[in-house]
Amino acid sequence: MIATEIASLPLYMVGVCTLLALIGSSVQGSLGFGLGMLTSPIFAMIDHSFVPVAMMLAVMPLTFGVAFRDRKFIDASGFKWAILGRFPGVFIGIVALRAMNKDALAYSVATSVTIAVIISIITTKRGQVVPTNATTLTSAGFASGFMGTVTSIGGPPMALVYKDGDPRTVRATLAAFFSIGVVITVTGFVLSGEIGRHEIALTLVILPGVIAGLPVSSLLGNRISPEIMRPLILAICALSAGLLFLQTAL
Repeated sequence: MIATEIASLPLYMVGVCTLLALIGSSVQGSLGFGLGMLTSPIFAMIDHSFVPVAMMLAVMPLTFGVAFRDRKFIDASGFKWAILGRFPGVFIGIVALRAMNKDALAYSVATSVTIAVIISIITTKRGQVVPTNATTLTSAGFASGFMGTVTSIGGPPMALVYKDGDPRTVRATLAAFFSIGVVITVTGFVLSGEIGRHEIALTLVILPGVIAGLPVSSLLGNRISPEIMRPLILAICALSAGLLFLQTAL
């Protein structure tokens, strides 16, 4: 008997999810972030169990792959401070997931991203650059840990801090940060009992697309200049906030 569903999704929807994962993975492998930001709101509308557990599980091979591929460009000092902030961010995110309304959390995250993008646009127009120091990186790591745990969208804080850097450094450092960060988050999910059979099945639906995005991003990544990187980061962050607002409203 031929299966007509996988993970309770019709086969055509499985194909759609795989394609979305491929596109998001190609973007993240090129910029250092973007998979969760571009696809999580859409996946959540397809099946709410995609977010955040399945997304976090599926992104692991991508982040490790990009970090290993671009390892010589990692900003080791910045990575250290960001990871320091990630731990408490994940813990508070897990507590918030259990204690607060998920829609309220999603609206809060989307609003925060929107405000951060507006501030970044204003500072860019004034010729100001966000310093990449212990304070900004630890704060960004904390915000990324919280947002990633709550909504699978943890890229904006780190991306906005690094938006004025060399594209290779941005991509490599964010990949290294998310590699360790996703392990922290998934460990938290395991300890809190958030991972079930359905979440694992959904992970397997999008995993082929995520993995396929890695070689695609290798072709695209070296063609991105700093002049293209900055507006791309701002545009993707703004789009992410808009999609999160839409997903929560629907």
